[in-house]
Amino acid sequence: MMKELKTMRRFNIRKAKKPREDKTGAVVMNVLIPHMQHVENSIGVLAMSALDLVAPATDVFLKYRQAKWIQLSGHEGAFFPAGPDTVWKKRMSKDCNEVSAYRQIMKEDVRDMVPVFMQEVEYAGHYYIELDDLLHRFKDPCVMDIKMGCRTFQESEVSNSTKRKDLYEKMISLDPNEPTLEERAVGAITKLRYMQFRESSSSTSTCAFRIEGIKLKHSEPLINLKKVKTADEIRSKMQEFLHGNTHVKLALIKRLQNLREKFECSAFFRKHEIIGSSLLLIYDEQTVGAWMIDFAKTCPVPDGLVLDHRSAWRVGNHEDGYLTGLDNLLVL
Repeated sequence: MMKELKTMRRFNIRKAKKPREDKTGAVVMNVLIPHMQHVENSIGVLAMSALDLVAPATDVFLKYRQAKWIQLSGHEGAFFPAGPDTVWKKRMSKDCNEVSAYRQIMKEDVRDMVPVFMQEVEYAGHYYIELDDLLHRFKDPCVMDIKMGCRTFQESEVSNSTKRKDLYEKMISLDPNEPTLEERAVGAITKLRYMQFRESSSSTSTCAFRIEGIKLKHSEPLINLKKVKTADEIRSKMQEFLHGNTHVKLALIKRLQNLREKFECSAFFRKHEIIGSSLLLIYDEQTVGAWMIDFAKTCPVPDGLVLDHRSAWRVGNHEDGYLTGLDNLLVL
């Protein structure tokens, strides 16, 4: 109990307030969540800073939020519902790249193109990022997760030129005809060769983006979409997602054009490679939106480099093809 109280000491629990309007004009109720007796057996103390309120969540509250929860990609167990309109994202490594990215983006005009960053939270030896829950203003929405860029690996991940037999075995297990004659003779390949082979099976290599997952209204998520590669296959999935809603399509195009304009003017993005980041497209009967998410692999480039996010990638130039992918997405 004392450990729990120490964790709570940094937060202020306040009384319920009158309803207020959030930035979208929706009415938000400030509520007081009752205390749990065995909080250590659940997620624990869940932050609600967006409501100026922090308290442990009840089982009923968690079940309600989790019933509405949608996760199309990423690490299972990395996200937890917090307050009525915020989430906790678990930091998956010792690096704090994502926290740094959000803090810098929040200072630029492009900040309205990402979830609102609240704070970094430490609980039970783990670190979490508290973010605006992008789904909270939607009712039974259609959602599409699009992984952006011409590569999903960092340069540091493929810097080792050692040829590995285990990666060769993985390659031939996926496609026995892929290795070259030289690779067959050696029976080994580099990490770079393997990663490029894996990405050649998706539209990451051809369009600089790929569809990771789709959630349609009243249906289960579709997540095995990495083989969707050709322009026709992508258009088919887009049509399935939009379901003939022309107004949704036009609203998304306008939003993505606005994102592209702000991205091109951003000092932050000129000096950072954006790896493994996604675009989240969401709409329901009332609202349409698109946001950049996931900056865990977003890192500053070496001094002297300025990225345009469209130039072809070669080892050392740190280009990621993000804007190439966005350009292609807009014409498809």
